[in-house]
Amino acid sequence: MKKTVSSDKPKPIWLIFLTIFALFLVGIYLSLRFGARVYSHSDIWGVLAAPDVESELQDVIMDLRLPRIVAAMLVGAAMSVAGLMMQGITRNPIADPGLLGVNAGAGLALVLAYAFFGSLHYSWILAFCLLGSVVACALVFGLSYVPRRGYNQLRLILAGAMVATLFSALGQGITIYFGLSSAVVGWQAGGLIGVNWKMVQIIGPIILIGLILAQLLAHQLTVLSFNETVAKSLGQRTGEMTVALLGIVLLLSAASVALIGAVSFVGLIIPHLVKRFCPQNYRVLLPVTMLAGATFMIWGDLVCRIYNPPYETPFNAIISLLGLPFFFWLIRKSNVL
Repeated sequence: MKKTVSSDKPKPIWLIFLTIFALFLVGIYLSLRFGARVYSHSDIWGVLAAPDVESELQDVIMDLRLPRIVAAMLVGAAMSVAGLMMQGITRNPIADPGLLGVNAGAGLALVLAYAFFGSLHYSWILAFCLLGSVVACALVFGLSYVPRRGYNQLRLILAGAMVATLFSALGQGITIYFGLSSAVVGWQAGGLIGVNWKMVQIIGPIILIGLILAQLLAHQLTVLSFNETVAKSLGQRTGEMTVALLGIVLLLSAASVALIGAVSFVGLIIPHLVKRFCPQNYRVLLPVTMLAGATFMIWGDLVCRIYNPPYETPFNAIISLLGLPFFFWLIRKSNVL
């Protein structure tokens, strides 16, 4: 009998990578051209060819749009990788730093810092966001841990939702009480408006370090994601490795929140889209997820800028239109509850 070829044969990784990379380049080009004002191809090329020539166009392209693009690349890659790592660490398909309260913890710490210390340097903003992320993560994992049984998926989701809701409510209350709306509204809404080169220069290297560490530990994450028993049988110290990988997740999440504020669903959507086309090998998943996350963030920011110019639509408003239906579909598909 003649065998039929399955139509579900996985696509070559190089083809997937090149497709995402093409979208990445197109997104950068369109982000340079379009916004509150639209510039021609010759305008963009003239500025890039002579970036030191002072002009109004040079100010817009080099000092406003280009740092936003770089920040979008860094944050998109960081949030996507953080979500992918969180899913591997917890072996929970709907785990995400935002859903598990990590972003809310960073946001609350930032609000408290502004309330008691006033204006802050970007390095201190990063430090407070990291501290808040650690506290939120400790609470979530502490509440969801069952002795001798590990982390229960349902308890993990419920604990994350509870901590995220609590910290978000506290943050909003403190913001109103101390009159901090003008100082933290950008971080609470999420988005790349106001990002400048100084912010990118301080926080960008932290994100790059986190991404490099994640790739270096890709094999250990692959082993850990299979099963606790399998990981231990292969000689892995699961406790120490879990703490190390969670530290990278917290670093990436806190740096992202410090740069553009709390943004949800990116760490949930992108990893699952990538997993549909890539094998369960984090040495492959991580770089593809980095590129896909950066591409997604660039296109998302572009939509925010061109939807209602010259005004900007909050990024969370755009991503929620995709994130909520995707989240419900994922729950039904994964059957984790």
